[in-house]
Amino acid sequence: MSVRNKHQLKADAANWLKDLANAGDTGGLNWHVHAVRSLQRWLPTRGLIAALLAGIQPAQKHLLLIGCSAGWMLPTPWLARFERIDIYDIDPLVPLLFGLRHGRALKAQGVQLHYRRQDAIVGLPGLLNQHPDACLWFDNVLGQVSFRLGDEDIAERQLGQLKHLLARRSWGSLHDVYSGPVDSDMGLPAYDTVRWTRLDDEPEETAKVRIQEQVCLHEVAVQQLLSRLNAKGVWHDHATRTVFPPGTQTSMLPWAFRPHYWHWLQAAWVRP
Repeated sequence: MSVRNKHQLKADAANWLKDLANAGDTGGLNWHVHAVRSLQRWLPTRGLIAALLAGIQPAQKHLLLIGCSAGWMLPTPWLARFERIDIYDIDPLVPLLFGLRHGRALKAQGVQLHYRRQDAIVGLPGLLNQHPDACLWFDNVLGQVSFRLGDEDIAERQLGQLKHLLARRSWGSLHDVYSGPVDSDMGLPAYDTVRWTRLDDEPEETAKVRIQEQVCLHEVAVQQLLSRLNAKGVWHDHATRTVFPPGTQTSMLPWAFRPHYWHWLQAAWVRP
C-alpha cells in the first residue's frame, strides 16, 4: 500500500470517528445519548408533531427522509403510510438506531427502508433527478445549516433557494427557528398557526409594502413567542425564516430541548 493510500485511510478513519461522535456538530453519539435521556421531557412536543403529521397525507408512496437521525421525534404510523423510504443522513449510527426505533414495525407493514450516508442538502439536485416521483421531508435538519456553515446570512440565502428547487414537488420540513435560555422550565405553551399572504397578481410596489408589513408582524410574533417561554439572554436565529414559500401556513411548536433551554420549531407541508 502506498504512503498516499495510508494517509487517506487514516484521514477517512478520523472523519468516521468524528462523525460517530458528533456528525458535523448536528448529531452523532452525543446527540443520541441526549435524545434517549430527554424523550420523556420531549413527549409533549412529540405529540404535537404526531398530530401535525397525522393531517399530512401525501399522494406519493415514496419518501426521501432527510436528516432524520434515529427518528427520535417522528411517529412510526406516519412513516408507515409510505411503501419506500430513502433515509439520508451523514450520521453513521442512523441505520442501527433508526432501525431499532422504527425499522421492525415498518418492515412488518411492508415498508422498504434504504439508508444513504450522504449530505442530501448539498446533493439535493441530483437526488431529485434520481427520484422524480418521491416527496420529501426535512426532519429537523435545516435549522442546523447555519451551524455547519458558520454564517447565518449565507445559510439564509442557501435555505431560501430550496423552495425554488422544490417548486414541482410535495415536500415538508420541521426545523428550528429560534433557540435559547429561559428563566425556568414550564408547561408546554399553546402553539400557533401563522399564515403569511402574498397575492400572485399584486403590483410590485404593493407587494413590497405588504412584505415589509409582514416582516414587522413577524418581529412582533417573535417577541410574543419568546415572552411565552420567559426567554432570557441571547437567543439564536437559525436563519430558516425564508425556507417556505410566501403564503404557506406554518405551525410553530415549542420544544423543551434541555432544562432551561427551549427551541421554537416551525413545520409545514408544501404542495406543488
